[in-house]
Amino acid sequence: MMVVLTIVSVISVGSYALMDTLNGTDRMLTERAEQMRRLSMTMYRIEDDLRQLTARPVKNAYSGFEPALRGDVDELEFTRLGAANLTGEPRGELLRLSYSLGFAEDSDEVEGGLLLRSRWRVLDRAPDTEPVPEPLLLGVQVLGFRYYEPETKVWLAEWPPVESRSVAGTAETRLPAAVEFTLQTAAGEIRRVFPLNRYEMLGSSLSDGGSGGDVGREPGSDTAEDREGEGGGSEQTGDSQ
Repeated sequence: MMVVLTIVSVISVGSYALMDTLNGTDRMLTERAEQMRRLSMTMYRIEDDLRQLTARPVKNAYSGFEPALRGDVDELEFTRLGAANLTGEPRGELLRLSYSLGFAEDSDEVEGGLLLRSRWRVLDRAPDTEPVPEPLLLGVQVLGFRYYEPETKVWLAEWPPVESRSVAGTAETRLPAAVEFTLQTAAGEIRRVFPLNRYEMLGSSLSDGGSGGDVGREPGSDTAEDREGEGGGSEQTGDSQ
């Protein structure tokens, strides 16, 4: 009888240990899958924003201008096109965004910082205009940006380049050819290079307030109206056979 009880006890302890191991593995896999889902969504948001980047400077709160793209080693700010206004806010379809690293209130429980995507409700700011932060990813250990200068063909730690910044009071519209994005978490490091489309603004005016209703297009993409207005160039010359 004692032998039977001993065998049953050993089997019970072994079964409990096995179930505990399986449950721990399942929890770990679930947490890892959630981390990968959040990381994938973060990369999608960044890629979508940079794909719609446009050369639209904005007025700051001090009668000056912020460049179309302003960035340093751990922060990036720019204007993008095609931002849907689903909530009916008083703004157009242009949106001023920034990516930076902050810290959550319960940061003691999680190692690393919090990746923030902040947006301004208007393009041209008033002294009381504040960005609206949106947390994207927790546990970020390193956030880094670099900017590819198309003329010198070198990577820079900040944009605009120091030696080519516009005179104070004027708008800087130059864009880098690409932005390198580095993100490091406990799961590893991701490094991506995003080439930038060079959209130009049509009929944009920095004195039209913060409506942001300008429309952008790529250089060289003439519309049908543009071609028809080139002096009747669509008429055929010469004798037809």
